[in-house]
Amino acid sequence: VLLSVDYSQVELRLAAALAGVEALKQAFRDGVDIHTLTASQVFDTPVDQVSSELRRQAKAVNFGIIYGISGWGLAQQLGVEPYEANDFIKKYLAKFNEIQTFMEDKKEEARENGYVKTLYGRKCTIKNINNKIPAIKQGAERQAINAPLQGTAADIMKKAMARMPKALKDAGLSAKMLLQVHDELVFELPEGDVEAASAVIRHVMESAAEPIVTLSVPLGVEIGTGPSWDAAH
Repeated sequence: VLLSVDYSQVELRLAAALAGVEALKQAFRDGVDIHTLTASQVFDTPVDQVSSELRRQAKAVNFGIIYGISGWGLAQQLGVEPYEANDFIKKYLAKFNEIQTFMEDKKEEARENGYVKTLYGRKCTIKNINNKIPAIKQGAERQAINAPLQGTAADIMKKAMARMPKALKDAGLSAKMLLQVHDELVFELPEGDVEAASAVIRHVMESAAEPIVTLSVPLGVEIGTGPSWDAAH
């Protein structure tokens, strides 16, 4: 069978950690639904009263904010007017002001150096950060915000992949790592080994950031299995 193991909301977790957003970090530690919590915080609504629509809006901003989403872009996703989307983004950044500080710091870092760094010190070049054309400059600014997050997630994934073959071999398992797709690893293994392999793979992936970096939020994975890649999801 195939085994799919996907990092859960890894870039959101890294955003909470790198920006130092204590409310979000605690939510990840406690296993709270991050989108419901965000909606509760932004709309001053008790968690148990957050509607599915408010959660949907919060989810769009949670994922969009780490890509420097604009009010127009969010409006397109949510099917609302741009002024409504802009207001939501303002409320979000006011509630989680550490995110705003992180975003501005990364843009300034890129302007000064021409690059930003991942948590492991890998440099990500940001071209056009000082371009005179606003649209091009804004695109570079979005890259400066996202590169430390997406780049750190990529670093962690590569560390997990490098450690995986030995960990599986040491456990006496014949599971083979077939491919990586974004935040997901796909394995092929005998059906009878699924439980044992899942435990090994989970441990390797969830501890991959260490020992060089100790994150202030836990990493988590979601695991699925089946006779096809589709079935494993």
